[in-house]
Amino acid sequence: MSQDLLVQVESVSKKFCRSLKRSLWHGVLDISRELTGQDRFPELRQEEFWAIRDLSLELKRGEILGIIGANGSGKTTLLRLINGLIMPDAGRVTIRGRVGALIQLGAGFSPILSGRENIFINAAVLGISRRELAGCLDEIIDFANLEEFIDAPVQSYSSGMRARLGFAVAIHMRPDILLVDEVLSVGDLVFRNKALERMDQLAHSGVAVIFVSHNLGQVDRLCTQVLYLHKGQTKAVGPTAQVISRYVQETTASHSAIRHHPGTEAAFLIQDVTFLDAHSQPIQQVVSGEPLGLSVTLDVRQPLDAPLFCFMWEPLGRSIILAYTHQSRETAARPSLPPGRNVIHLTIPKLPFLPGRYTLRLSVSGAIETQLIGKVDHLATLDVLPRPGQLIITNEAGFLELDADWRFH
Repeated sequence: MSQDLLVQVESVSKKFCRSLKRSLWHGVLDISRELTGQDRFPELRQEEFWAIRDLSLELKRGEILGIIGANGSGKTTLLRLINGLIMPDAGRVTIRGRVGALIQLGAGFSPILSGRENIFINAAVLGISRRELAGCLDEIIDFANLEEFIDAPVQSYSSGMRARLGFAVAIHMRPDILLVDEVLSVGDLVFRNKALERMDQLAHSGVAVIFVSHNLGQVDRLCTQVLYLHKGQTKAVGPTAQVISRYVQETTASHSAIRHHPGTEAAFLIQDVTFLDAHSQPIQQVVSGEPLGLSVTLDVRQPLDAPLFCFMWEPLGRSIILAYTHQSRETAARPSLPPGRNVIHLTIPKLPFLPGRYTLRLSVSGAIETQLIGKVDHLATLDVLPRPGQLIITNEAGFLELDADWRFH
């Protein structure tokens, strides 16, 4: 194992049992086999299933690996195997260096002790001396932004405060490997940005980071490569943008139907969505910079008084609203829709999107804009193609192309 290779997972498999009673019996058999020098049972037994199956990966200094996948795909199990909390049934996990892990929010914190006391306890567990901790204690408290509450019992902390404290402790213990599992979802926006920046700084200093999240925007912003898990197996691994794009395409393909948010269908139901070219012909793709028409047929189920329709565009695989278009904000300029079949037509004279795949969603408000009538996701997917001679630099260029009047003096 080279000096730069900090994590090596070799053909690792891990199985669990759905039945507690049978799980205890399997555990007794496994222990007896180990005591007699035998290997564990290599195949599944009654009520067992593979949480991780024949998985391999390597992580070097300075790399940030994102792990994505649906719930139950094995992400947290993999982190627990790497951290040594559970042992694999097959294969080997090799770790070089100190591991800092945030796998479960507030794990290891005593609720009746203060935040300061919990910092010392966590440091002792990780083998950090009091002298070494004294040099970074103020930094931990400042990073967690808990100066006023650091001597209060942790049981009085909110989930966001516990997340800040746990993250601050983990990153200031000078880990060689940092494991982060979906703990940034409870922090506020300022803390999340600060945490992402700090993880990026740690990576540049030589720390290897494994980041598990359902927030694809955070994964795209932070990670240098991504592992896509599906039912405990590697579905894809490689450059961040490519793997995220594949994950989103496969996920949306299996859930491609239009999705009405709860309560929406009581007001209206989307029946058809069609993209149109400049000649009003249906299309599935459009060239960047060309006109684009949109026709939406809906079944209105109750009178809609001067509704405000807002169509929002998202780049596939990115949790951001790239652009939106809506009617006039003047209520008098918005027609009311009677019950029955209604059709909305709109035209974008020049689509400013760079080549890629984009999804469309819809939000409908009442005459008072704060009154939400309904929301619809997965309204449609549009492929934007490059036009001849269009300059595409890199993915870092963004998603929009803006016209400008250039002058040089």
